[in-house]
Amino acid sequence: MKKIVLASFGALTVAALAPTLAFAHGYVAGEFPSRVTLCHSSNGSKNDCASASYDRQSLEALKGFPAAGPADGKIASAQKGGSFDVLDQQSSNKWYKTKIQAGLNNFQWFSTANHKTTDYVYYITKPDWDQNAPLTRASFDLANPFCVIDMDGNQPPLNLGDAHTCTVPARSGYQVILSVWTIDDTANAFYNVIDVEFADDGTPPPPADVWQQSTTIAPKEDLVAGDKVKARFFDSSVGSFTTETIIEINSAANGQKNTWSYNLAKAINAEQANAQAGSKSDEDVFTPVYGNNPVYLKADSNLTSVEVDIIKADIPVDDSITVLGLEDEYVIDNNTVEVTFSIEAVGNLNVTNTIFDVNNKAIASISDNVNDTVKSFTLSLENVTAGAFKLVSIANSNDDSNLSLQESNNFNVVDTEVPGDCQDIQAIDISKQYKPGQEVSYQDNVYRAERWTDVGRTPDTLYTGWVLVGPCS
Repeated sequence: MKKIVLASFGALTVAALAPTLAFAHGYVAGEFPSRVTLCHSSNGSKNDCASASYDRQSLEALKGFPAAGPADGKIASAQKGGSFDVLDQQSSNKWYKTKIQAGLNNFQWFSTANHKTTDYVYYITKPDWDQNAPLTRASFDLANPFCVIDMDGNQPPLNLGDAHTCTVPARSGYQVILSVWTIDDTANAFYNVIDVEFADDGTPPPPADVWQQSTTIAPKEDLVAGDKVKARFFDSSVGSFTTETIIEINSAANGQKNTWSYNLAKAINAEQANAQAGSKSDEDVFTPVYGNNPVYLKADSNLTSVEVDIIKADIPVDDSITVLGLEDEYVIDNNTVEVTFSIEAVGNLNVTNTIFDVNNKAIASISDNVNDTVKSFTLSLENVTAGAFKLVSIANSNDDSNLSLQESNNFNVVDTEVPGDCQDIQAIDISKQYKPGQEVSYQDNVYRAERWTDVGRTPDTLYTGWVLVGPCS
């Protein structure tokens, strides 16, 4: 089963080093300028950070935040070092703060190079963060980024393009917003912090029946029939998810990524009272679209987040048989040979096992059903002489009349050795093929052909046949 969680974030580890970068590409400007952007303005000049202003579009480090990216204490500078280190200084009165209110606000990235983009993610400091300590991952509410703008690898507009309209959570006093612009086709992301000031008494939560965006159904791959997509809605009152919407892919057409995203949004709107998906109008009408569909939650509900999971269908396994435990050689005992082996079957199969002698004559057979298991078989060979034999196992499916499988395996039957008789194996002439039991005189000794084996190799040929054993008494 393959699982995809949209807008979820993992454990925190820190990249040891920031990458060396050769190009400069963007910064946050507009209504809520970033710390490095204000180093260019009259407000920023009060912060004594002009040394960091010459290359404000270059605050770039490894992507993958918070698992990767700049080290704790170096987040504001993206671990660039040098004249950018001033950006990591942190105190309650160090930086100019832009006034802000909770609720809908617009943020803008100024792009000097409009790279293909994975997403823009916005975090805000926790209510109890330490204003007079360097910014670390622990300073921010990483579990709940308040805004995720999924770009699906597309390029943003060059220069100041469309603003990101985000719902900023309620806070009071001085807070820091961290925006991470993740590049889709490189290993890097851009990091900008924004210093903001809320009213001292905080901002009241939005009124009832106001919808707030939680995440986005951002399809990344086509699915196949049998796959499922599930949206789970988490309820803060119980600490886990309380409701879900599931769709099942029933055709290749419905498995197209833009189509299943549309169908999931449509199903959410039909089934959920406190969640809706799609394009939102000013009148709070939600229209599913083919492609990315934002998911909104009612502000007066207990729903706090949404996870979208892809559940892959089980891949069917082809029927098969495997012969296990068949020996290469069996010894005649009282004119009888017991041939024991097992059949491992995948599928519901009827298996017939037949032993053929060197003349291709069937001399023993046994059949039984083997249904997704391993079953042992024993065939008794009566009055058999030493020689080469073949076990042929043929399986027919009990579920599919057109299916037939076959596996063939060779083995040898040999006489019981008599102590002191024919002790040494010698190949007198490996180019000859001897018959079983044939005796040959050589240098005043008698040799007998008693064992079937690979008796030798010339530069061009591997000889297989009855090897001479002796001297024999």
